[in-house]
Amino acid sequence: MTKLKIALLSLLLAGAVQAESLHLTIVSTPQQREDLTSFSGIVVEERRALERAIQLALDEAKLKFDLYGIEPQLKTIEIDTAQPIEQQLSDLDANHLLLLDLPANLLKTAANYADKLGAVAINTSASEQSLRSDLCLSGVYHAIPSDRMYFDALAQFLVHSGWLKVLLVHGSSERDMERKTILAESIERFGGSISDERIFTLSHHPDDRDRNKPEFLTGRSSYDVVAVIDSELDFGRRIQFSTRRPRPVVGDVGLVPKAWHYALERYGAPQLNERYRNLGSTESSARLAMTDREFAAWASVKFVANSLNPTHLTGDGLNLRSLFEDKESRVDLYKGTRGSFRYWNHQMRQPILLATENYVSDIAPMPKFLHPTHYTDTLGEDQPESTCQHTLR
Repeated sequence: MTKLKIALLSLLLAGAVQAESLHLTIVSTPQQREDLTSFSGIVVEERRALERAIQLALDEAKLKFDLYGIEPQLKTIEIDTAQPIEQQLSDLDANHLLLLDLPANLLKTAANYADKLGAVAINTSASEQSLRSDLCLSGVYHAIPSDRMYFDALAQFLVHSGWLKVLLVHGSSERDMERKTILAESIERFGGSISDERIFTLSHHPDDRDRNKPEFLTGRSSYDVVAVIDSELDFGRRIQFSTRRPRPVVGDVGLVPKAWHYALERYGAPQLNERYRNLGSTESSARLAMTDREFAAWASVKFVANSLNPTHLTGDGLNLRSLFEDKESRVDLYKGTRGSFRYWNHQMRQPILLATENYVSDIAPMPKFLHPTHYTDTLGEDQPESTCQHTLR
């Protein structure tokens, strides 16, 4: 009998398992729940609160939590951006697990405050690559994939498919420029090349109309595929089936890298999607599924439940930092492998789906891109590249 089983059996026989609270706190802003709309007011992306996905994780973890005497308590703090964040989080302490559903600038402040408290904070929504180095804090983790992970997955797929020459079409916003640079680096890293770059603008000004026509933007160049970076998800909608050359479109439209998708048909994913659809919902759409933000929140709570063992329980209750720092902690992600957090930058390892609107074409990492220690570490910054260098305990 393993030491873990012996310890658990001893607790049960001794009647020592007493109720302990697991304080789950969503820190968000009203803006995170607002649908993303186009320049002309069309909804291009539906956004939902995280509570439903978290409740699903809690329902799935009920038997495990009951066994260990854990009583989850979920609440949400809506941040007023006009007031100091620290003041609005002053009621929290080290026993809280914070699920940060915030834009990058607010997330930095909240994460730093949580780390000073000794709490564990998880980034569930901000994919900015810089956060993986700027927030090199012992109590801060990233469950949402980074931009580099998304684009490494896409680049691997392109090279694996033989689409080596890429026409890169992108917006001029600061976020688009940041993301297009990462995508270009990923494509070149895995053996592809950028044949040309074209910039669009979100404008109805007459002078911009001709310049923004997809057939104009995609002309006068040789390429195998068009990669679109459009953080606002507006202009890119026009490019599919409008390129000068008949070529596939990938990136923010067409074939898109995703953490989760309703059409994943393997690894128990259909059952997970069904449980999500049926959880206290009047919505019956077969396409209803967790967004990437929701999946990150779900995975964070399931990580606690899947990893929990008697060594994480002390006289003071559940020691969350001990659980997250445990090198044996894992979570079943329903994507063919278990997820864990990279110890050097606290980014969750996970496969990335390459999906169209209604089909998952493939799952990265692709077979030819191997890693000496963990196969998903070909997605995102590897340890030698990272400026954040936590060590194993």
